[in-house]
Amino acid sequence: MVISFRGLPPHDLGLAETGSARAANGMVEVMLQSLDDWHSPPGNLVRVQMSPSLARSLASSLNTAAEDAEIKDASARSE
Repeated sequence: MVISFRGLPPHDLGLAETGSARAANGMVEVMLQSLDDWHSPPGNLVRVQMSPSLARSLASSLNTAAEDAEIKDASARSE
């Protein structure tokens, strides 16, 4: 498989519909399934492997971002 990114990063891969993570050969493997307009379901499946330390750092960032998103969503609803 070859992926060709064009233009300047970041490259938008679309909205993730599902996501999972598992241990794989001493690494952490993260899989995301994204929705797109040009393929029939189930969409694109993206897999990346990372070190356990990066996975922990990413998990912390994801938790913080999720909390911020929930607060902003709740604030927007109350206006």
